[in-house]
Amino acid sequence: MLKKDFIYLDNAATTFPKPEGVTKAVTDCLSNYAANPGRGRNPLVKRANEQLELTRLTLARFLGAKPEQLIFVPSATYAINIVMQGISLIYGDTLYMSPFEHNAVVRCADHLNKSHSVRVETLPLAKDGTFDEEETRRWFASAPPKLVVITHASNVTGDILPIQDIINLTHEYGGKVLIDAAQTVGIHTPLLDGCNYDFLAFSSHKGLYGMPGSGGLVIKDHTEVLQPLIYGGTGINSEDVLMPLALPERFESGTHSLPSIISMLAGVQWLEATGLDIVRTRVSKLTQQLLNGLSSLNISVVGHDSIHGNTGVVSFIISDVGPQEINALLDEYGFCIRSGLHCAPFAHQRLGTFPNGTVRISPAYFNTEDDINSLLNAVEGLCI
Repeated sequence: MLKKDFIYLDNAATTFPKPEGVTKAVTDCLSNYAANPGRGRNPLVKRANEQLELTRLTLARFLGAKPEQLIFVPSATYAINIVMQGISLIYGDTLYMSPFEHNAVVRCADHLNKSHSVRVETLPLAKDGTFDEEETRRWFASAPPKLVVITHASNVTGDILPIQDIINLTHEYGGKVLIDAAQTVGIHTPLLDGCNYDFLAFSSHKGLYGMPGSGGLVIKDHTEVLQPLIYGGTGINSEDVLMPLALPERFESGTHSLPSIISMLAGVQWLEATGLDIVRTRVSKLTQQLLNGLSSLNISVVGHDSIHGNTGVVSFIISDVGPQEINALLDEYGFCIRSGLHCAPFAHQRLGTFPNGTVRISPAYFNTEDDINSLLNAVEGLCI
């Protein structure tokens, strides 16, 4: 156990610490049944299978989906690539994305543009996430969307985007929608049975308070034939060289990261036992405390103007002091934060903070008011 001589405020990257129940569940898995699900009939494999499918059932319910619609993947990035590369975009197809996308989307889109001559366009969203429906209709009429990829919330500002409006309009023009929900699954989960997206990618280690190394992909139409990203053993149809069409096996080649998957089950159980509203309210109060403190210091906050809400991320800049310099100074005081472009250079271009980026602070449930006050005192010292 690390001696706590630091204050961790980088929860948009990975939540820390993890709930006690998550740590215990992972330890129990590693100690008692860390076998290979679907490979064999021994008691360890049987329990591994049972816990894997219990996680699938629980997470699917949490997401407003059915178990057969949920695929376990190594990360949200992996899930995004399954859809973007597997939907078979070709020359003449148009891919749209928001101006706030993470490089998990941007770099994949660039690859598709260069390798398959796919047309890539950016949706007309303002800095505050305002959606220009009329302009988007003109674009969709001229170049119908094959796939629209949009983050549910910016990892730079935490601002939540109008995904429902974009889902509805995209479907009207015959396209499909992939939601990057890495920043929101947990206390701002977009439900399949409410939002009606086509695909949703999420990770284990952020809002679900699980460990790194896993995540999920929700596929609305389980008969959708996407090309696999990875080919290999699935535990079924071993006599056939072709990948199975059935889900989840088509996209779950190789050995599952069982401890990480189990951590998502424990994370959901902790969230529901604690109360989603209680967790959300705590994060909101800490975020508002931080915003009020920065305002009192006349420090410019980037974002926090979306009418759809915010996940609890605060990005700021200080005149004449670079974000990396601020990060280095705060690091000396024991604050774990993030500075720079946050793997989202296009977002910073839209926000006007490129190329230096911002300082990003992201509290979570286990932070305290004292943590925020300590940070504000340190930031105030930098402004003198």
